[in-house]
Amino acid sequence: MPLETLLISGPSGCGKTTVAQVVADHVLGRSVHILRLQTSLDNHTNSIEREPPDDTTPSDGRWASVHIVRYTRERIFETLPDALRAVRRLDRRGFVIVEADTDPSIRHAYPYDYRVFVMSSPVDIHEVFREPKAAAVALQEVMEDTAAFAAEIFGLFEGDPLDDSSGVKHRKKKVKPRRGSVIPTPVEFLDVNETQIHQFLRSPIGAEIASRIQLQPEFHALVEADVVLVNMGRVTAPDVLDECVRRIEKLLSRIRHDSRQHSILYWGDLTCDRDPTRCMLIERLKTLIGK
Repeated sequence: MPLETLLISGPSGCGKTTVAQVVADHVLGRSVHILRLQTSLDNHTNSIEREPPDDTTPSDGRWASVHIVRYTRERIFETLPDALRAVRRLDRRGFVIVEADTDPSIRHAYPYDYRVFVMSSPVDIHEVFREPKAAAVALQEVMEDTAAFAAEIFGLFEGDPLDDSSGVKHRKKKVKPRRGSVIPTPVEFLDVNETQIHQFLRSPIGAEIASRIQLQPEFHALVEADVVLVNMGRVTAPDVLDECVRRIEKLLSRIRHDSRQHSILYWGDLTCDRDPTRCMLIERLKTLIGK
């Protein structure tokens, strides 16, 4: 039986460790291992270190093992599986929580069984969502990059002179050679009009890309999560929280994956035992991963 994995990700200081503790204490009735991922400070080190138990910390008993995984983006795809193999040598039937920040390389480094995204209650809505103009620019860039990708990988729009296929417009892109001279180079871009954008957004991949574009980069993993949690704690901007929850709910309702239902959104104070959200979250997690 392979290890089961739960990725808990989110911005720094949002309560990921608290969620991990809730899972270990109230959701799973078996051994739980934790991998804490940290970016390499020297941009070189990739290491896996098991932390020895500290008898002075009462909470240490909840973890069957704790590993600190320091990684570089270039090698996370091999470092993380190596860390999981280290856990497997200790416990072939264990459950592993991977606690990490919002680095996109981590999200794609392993096919996690479950994903939870945690965020703090925002003070400004644009902490989470891009401003409309920035989102529109990002969408235009994505669609133009799609044409460039097609030309580069699949050989589309090739030829000299460049063809005049419908939907393609040609631009001159300035490139600086080594000696500093500027030479215009033909580059292919999609001639994206409003109709094409609407058609693209109605497609499944268009809906997901558009949703990601609405979000600030730190929150892109939100659309991949089985559970999204806004850890409120002390709410300093309730109006912003209400707007943020409304927009996240609308965004998640548009995202579907073949492997699961819609993401589930919760918001509440995880540190308060009397908060009903905490109880609902525990029940949801038990349904999702508690076996």
